[in-house]
Amino acid sequence: MTTAHSETGIIFQENQYFDKWKWFFAFAGIMTLAIIVILLFIFAVVPEVPSILLIIAGIPVFLFAILGFVVSKIQMTTEIRDDGLHIRYFPTQLTFKHYPLNSIESCEKSKGGLLDGILSWRIRRYPNKTSYQCGSYDKVLIKLTNGKSLLLDSRKPDELITALRSKKR
Repeated sequence: MTTAHSETGIIFQENQYFDKWKWFFAFAGIMTLAIIVILLFIFAVVPEVPSILLIIAGIPVFLFAILGFVVSKIQMTTEIRDDGLHIRYFPTQLTFKHYPLNSIESCEKSKGGLLDGILSWRIRRYPNKTSYQCGSYDKVLIKLTNGKSLLLDSRKPDELITALRSKKR
């Protein structure tokens, strides 16, 4: 979502949500199938197995349900406001990480690697770089005045760069 809010000072806003549900449910299906096969094998070999095994077998399914709920809430919000760049990666970051405009040296469009669309919902921190990944092949490389850089996934990199450059002037 790109907006120009005058009362809140938001020049650009982009919300990206977790969209890898087919991979999540494929893995959950394989796990459930494996549990069913193991249980059938155990009950076929030893018919007098205690019922507690059914409860123990349900634990991974319960954990996947909890994990699915948490994963469904993953959201990366990127905002350009009057005072700088704000990034929030919910639920791991409850508040916005703020980068003032005077600390941003330059920004440019970049492309991701081959596997960026699969295993890419994470924040990666290196000594001189922080990467906010959320499954997009398009990225924006932002160089800071302290020598560090940010790599942001964005589905609208051109709009993000335009908004950032317009505030830098």
